[in-house]
Formats: sequence, C-alpha cells, structure tokens
Amino acid sequence: MDFKIEKLKRSRTDDELLNDMKRVVKANHGKITQKLYKEYRNSIDSSIADDSVICRQIGWNKAISLIGIELTKYQNNKKITEDELLGEILRLWTELGRQPTTTDLKNGLSKYSRNRFNIFGGWSGALNRFVEWANNTEFVSPEIMRKEQKAGRNTNREINLRLRFKVMQRDNFKCCVCGNAPANDPSTILHIDHVMPWSKGGETVIENLQTLCQNCNLGKSDI
Repeated sequence: MDFKIEKLKRSRTDDELLNDMKRVVKANHGKITQKLYKEYRNSIDSSIADDSVICRQIGWNKAISLIGIELTKYQNNKKITEDELLGEILRLWTELGRQPTTTDLKNGLSKYSRNRFNIFGGWSGALNRFVEWANNTEFVSPEIMRKEQKAGRNTNREINLRLRFKVMQRDNFKCCVCGNAPANDPSTILHIDHVMPWSKGGETVIENLQTLCQNCNLGKSDI
C-alpha cells in the first residue's frame, strides 16, 4: 500500500484572507495593524477572518507586503525570533512559578506583547510549542562533544535553556536550600547549580543539577 499526504482543507484561501485585509485598509484610510484589524472585526464586520488565521496561514508581515502595504521601520527591524519568544515564556514561567497566562501579558509582565506570539497561532499555540521545545533534547554540535569527550567528559558544562527549565520545574521553581521563590519574593533570582562540581567530575545531567537562589549559590563552595 502506498502512502500519500493529503493537503489540509482550509476554511479560507490566501486570496480571501488578503481581501479581508484590504477591506480593513480601505476603511482605515490606507492603514492596517493587527489592532485596527481586530477593532474592525469586532465592531464592523465579524465575518472577516480572525487575525490569528492570517498569522498562522500566511504570516502577518508577509500578508501586509502581499496587499501592497509598505512595512514600517519597526516591523522591518524589530523581528523577534521564535527562540526569543520561547525564552520569554521560560522566563515568565520561572519567575511566576506557574504557567503564564494572557492576563500576565496584559499586565505587562512580558517584554513582548501578546500579538508577538501570534506566529504560533495564538497564546495557546505558543504554550504548546513551548512545551514541545522544552521537552526536546537540545542538539549539541559534534565539535563540542568531541572536545568534551577528549577531556574525559560525557556532557557539556553549559546548561541549556531546556535543561534549566526541567530542573526548575522538578524543584517547583524554588531554591532547594532556603526555599525562596520568585513567586513569593520577586527579588529572588534562581540559578542552576551542579551538585557535584564540574571541576570535580560532575556531569551536566538533571540528576546532578539543583535549583539555588543567587544568595545560596554564591555562598556555596566547590570544596
């Protein structure tokens, strides 16, 4: 039996989505932003597609270019990468000690607006992508592995973001020594520490890592 990929059926074609955007441009004297688009959809015509559909199916900035609107300097020069957005979710999750919500974004806790996460198809899509990202093993280049293996090590000394998140999650986002947590004391800064120091042969594996606050980590000695 031969396997074949079937194309997903879309509720709207790209041309229909672009025509929706053109209607918003016309109604706003040649201007369009996601905010203007949402306002038009909510107050004037709820039949046009949700902006998250455009972001997911075409990409907002690409769609703007396709309808003949020049991207602003801000849109051209302030492109934020997927890893930067996922890193921001990691920071929020770590500081809050729980899954961040859209309310947290509205309250200004994130350095990026909610609209920035629309590249994932919305906030729920961003969280799903984050979980997938955090649970994957980060690729270590063969060059680094050869260097570490030559030195008699199985792992790299540097603790990647994914592993940091897993350790903090296991330790309930609080210091293993004093119990301080950013969720209770915003001034608390968490570090990831090798239980058996790297200098004494300790490997960078989750079993040899622990969450410490900055004060406890600075007061810890390798001796």
